Amino acid sequence: MADRPISHGLGFGNGSLIENPDGTVEYRQTGKFLPAFKVRLRDVVGFSVRKATRDDRKRLKASSLQEVLTVQGSGTTLAEVAINYGTAQKIEDWFRAHQDFGPALQPQSQAHLAPTSVADELMKLAQLRDAGVLTPEEFEAQKAKLLR
Repeated sequence: MADRPISHGLGFGNGSLIENPDGTVEYRQTGKFLPAFKVRLRDVVGFSVRKATRDDRKRLKASSLQEVLTVQGSGTTLAEVAINYGTAQKIEDWFRAHQDFGPALQPQSQAHLAPTSVADELMKLAQLRDAGVLTPEEFEAQKAKLLR
């Protein structure tokens, strides 16, 4: 990882993810200075998305046009944020494509699964690039890691 933060844009109106050298990732909404959430990448194990409730509108200042993304850790909620529709999938795709996503769980939870091929991983990366989650430069860097 670099010695300074790396910004990963998620596309127009979707904000960006800031990858910090200390292993944390911040999500910043478009036009906001402070992060909506900051989590340690290796602690994230999953995500859930739901429609904003009346409570969410008060607690998270969600609008009726937003949904709520919950970032899950092992047995706990790491973060909850009200976001625009479609942004949750971009955030989840970015995390899942990252090489440090969920390494603590892989030996137990994925041991019974057939290993994925390099071709499958390249296809996933290409989909993330085409969706605008990865820049062409980020795609090439991840591709180079897979082909080593």
